[in-house]
Amino acid sequence: MSGWKTAQAKKQASRKTRWALIAIGIILGLLIIGNTVKFIKTIFSPWQSSTTHRNYLWQGDFNVNLAVKAKNISLLSYSPQNQQITVLEIPQNSYLEVANGFGKWELRSVFDLGGDKLLKDTMVNLLGLPIDGYLRLTDKYSQLEIASLLEQLRKDPFVLISLLSYLKTDLTPFELIRLKLGLAGVRFDKIKQIDLEKTDLFQKDQLADGTQILTPDSVRLDSIVSQMAEPSLQSEHKTIAIFNSTSHPGLAQKAARVVANIGGDVIITSNGQNKFATTVVSGEKSKTLDRLKQIFGSSGTIDPNLEDLVSSRAQINIFLGEDYFKDK
Repeated sequence: MSGWKTAQAKKQASRKTRWALIAIGIILGLLIIGNTVKFIKTIFSPWQSSTTHRNYLWQGDFNVNLAVKAKNISLLSYSPQNQQITVLEIPQNSYLEVANGFGKWELRSVFDLGGDKLLKDTMVNLLGLPIDGYLRLTDKYSQLEIASLLEQLRKDPFVLISLLSYLKTDLTPFELIRLKLGLAGVRFDKIKQIDLEKTDLFQKDQLADGTQILTPDSVRLDSIVSQMAEPSLQSEHKTIAIFNSTSHPGLAQKAARVVANIGGDVIITSNGQNKFATTVVSGEKSKTLDRLKQIFGSSGTIDPNLEDLVSSRAQINIFLGEDYFKDK
């Protein structure tokens, strides 16, 4: 009898051990899955917490235009399709209209007024280009020249590791790695650096207190900026209509400048018959449509019987809503 009890006790102990191992296995599995999900979220989330927001992930299918703040404020534009880099060095005493109703200030003052987002929005207004993200260097790298930064990003395989502690950006680690690899593959003869202060695109002037400033000529500036057009938009040549569906004048013209500078064929700019709370971009499925949705943050749907849409001759229609005005 005691032998039977002993056997049963061993079976029960074995069963408990098996269930304990299964429980431990499940817990370890959940921990692994949880950490994997957390890691995946991390590489697709901005490197640093940021007040800026993008509704898309740059995957190398379009140009990426970045506001760079180091010693000076510059634009870094990389075209994966053309395998080309363009750097615009912008005069720091450029006197320009700051976004969000701040009035006119020198470019060097914009970040202190409203941080990275205000700097990005203001550069959109200045250059007539979408700004897809920013790179801001701090501490010992804050006085780095854009040329030196570009050289390191292209040639130093470990530069991201050394820069991460001093880099503020709204790009994700995934995007940073993609950018680093892309820049490294560009031939030296496909790198164009333009010091705008040495061009005739700015007029010298001074403020009432004697401060020397430079005033940009947006029309002439567009002749430089349009050279950074998106190859996919140029090749598809989709016709585009832009409707200002708000009560704020001038938005359609501002948006049209951005679209034209990236290679879009804008055939209509008009005030919309209806008002929209959020911007909607609709039209023929294409790379052009995808890129415009990224730039304007399209959300929601549109009534196919809408008068403006029915009468439009364009293949793609942009209805600017109140959200677009708030970003300007």
